[in-house]
Amino acid sequence: MGASGPVLVLSATAGELAPLRALLAEPSGGAGVRERALTPWWDVTYGRLAGVDVALACTGIGKVNAAAGTAIALASVRPSHVVLVGIGGAYPAAGLALGEVAVATSETHLDSGVGHGSTWQGLEAIGFPLLATEPPTYNRIELDHGLTTSAATAALAKALPFATGEAVTESLELARMLERRHGAAVESMEGAAVAQVAVAYGVPFVELRGVSNVVGVRYKADWRIAEAVANACTAAALVVSVLAASGGRESRKVAV
Repeated sequence: MGASGPVLVLSATAGELAPLRALLAEPSGGAGVRERALTPWWDVTYGRLAGVDVALACTGIGKVNAAAGTAIALASVRPSHVVLVGIGGAYPAAGLALGEVAVATSETHLDSGVGHGSTWQGLEAIGFPLLATEPPTYNRIELDHGLTTSAATAALAKALPFATGEAVTESLELARMLERRHGAAVESMEGAAVAQVAVAYGVPFVELRGVSNVVGVRYKADWRIAEAVANACTAAALVVSVLAASGGRESRKVAV
């Protein structure tokens, strides 16, 4: 990937990007803020955010949508960096308040492997890695430490391990089990898929999320979605400006 492209800012849903879309100014070269269709299902909006050229796109929810939408956007936009922004649940012992923003140090696929519940084993059990890194990447995708630290500093946020499941965790009992097993602090339904594709393409990647709820708490009156979205987007704008200043340092490319 080239280092001179815009920063690609992704989210699962339009609502999670809405505050950033509202801040877009005319991109470099003029022509105004513009939208371009990538496929009948995905489009991208170009503009400037915090003085930086960006491309905003929504992937749709879930790992399949996230992976496909990310790959299509990367091939079309050829960005310098990828920033994934949105909301997530905090695991019970994570020490994160509702509305607080966290930056991912790693992403873990919670479902891929063998079995379910207490008998589950990760992909190491069947010997098939997700990425042919050295050593091989199985369920846990480690993210660039320097980039993560810079992003967390810019966002005034904690840097913590994230995890991704195909389904929302429905109980505190299950949330505590997953937390113990994987050592994760924040859960979403897309993060690991976007991270995996970005690493495979060799594009520097940052994920940040505002905490909308405690994982396992399904009573929506206790959630803080609007606050989490607003705080995550405010942090994302700060991160974008830092990434642009750091230049287009590429991550290690891997065979896929």
